Amino acid sequence: MRIKTFFIVLFGGIVFFFLIIFKAQERPSFETLVKETHKQIDNLKNFKDNLRNAAEKRLQADEKHLTLLGFTKNPRLYPQNCWTNTTLPIIITTLFAGEENLGIGFAKNTAHMAGNHAVLIYAVGVSPKGEQSISTYCNTSQCQLVSFDISAFPSHVQNDPKKTAKALVIQDALNKAGGVLYVDSKFRLINYIDQLIETKPIGLFITKQAVTTLTHPNMMNYFRTSIESFYFLPMVETNRLLLWNTLEVHQNIMLPWIQCILTFECVNPIGAQSQGCRFNKKPQYRYSGCHAYDTSALNVVLGLAYQFNESNYTFPFQDTFFALASSVDNSTFS
Repeated sequence: MRIKTFFIVLFGGIVFFFLIIFKAQERPSFETLVKETHKQIDNLKNFKDNLRNAAEKRLQADEKHLTLLGFTKNPRLYPQNCWTNTTLPIIITTLFAGEENLGIGFAKNTAHMAGNHAVLIYAVGVSPKGEQSISTYCNTSQCQLVSFDISAFPSHVQNDPKKTAKALVIQDALNKAGGVLYVDSKFRLINYIDQLIETKPIGLFITKQAVTTLTHPNMMNYFRTSIESFYFLPMVETNRLLLWNTLEVHQNIMLPWIQCILTFECVNPIGAQSQGCRFNKKPQYRYSGCHAYDTSALNVVLGLAYQFNESNYTFPFQDTFFALASSVDNSTFS
């Protein structure tokens, strides 16, 4: 009888032990299920928010992206917060895969023509081998190669950085240094820039085309403005531009520009393309069928910020400072 009782108690203990083990293993699975459910709910909410933003044409830049670029409660502003170990503005450019030779030429040219100014060459999607080749010519206190990681930004930036990365690079450099002369890598300095950099807080070169000629009409919706307001506003180029990180530039220019860049439907409206331009349309301010993406966005921002008066943000002289690399004897900068 005692033996029978012993086995009953033993069996009960074993069952109880396995029940405890089972429950212990079950709980994490249940908690994981709850977490996954909440994650899916959040994803659904974000998806619905994105749809709502697109439908209502709202800029939807994520706070974490803005913070990463220096849009904080207490931003670094010129002239209080800027680099003091070099002559400002610093000179920057952006390099993409396959443009290594342009970067090398850019480094040589700026060292020759603007040796007192620090140079940052931002590499976007350039291979390690390509970066190494550039570093041979840009690896001093006055010239640094910056490997710019776009994986932290929205997918449309990663998928087509040539339409979006320039604005991010400019903001990154502005936030660091306080003053930036951005020059596309295909350009070379052919004159000293003393006169050029006296312009503040912003300077761009004007074109003969209207903003509306190269801006998809749907972009205007994100800025709550009309296409008609821009019919007679000349477009400015963004392949050479000067910016000083004043409060005015930080809040009224860079913030809305970056917000548009980070909002896919703003920078790249449905139907936008960069080929098949028709500049023979009458009147000339009609949309040519070609959209200029980041350049279009900045032109809209500038027009609104300066009440459609381009004299407030353009250089008061013609460009005698830059030339295309293809038209310059680069051997003089060796």
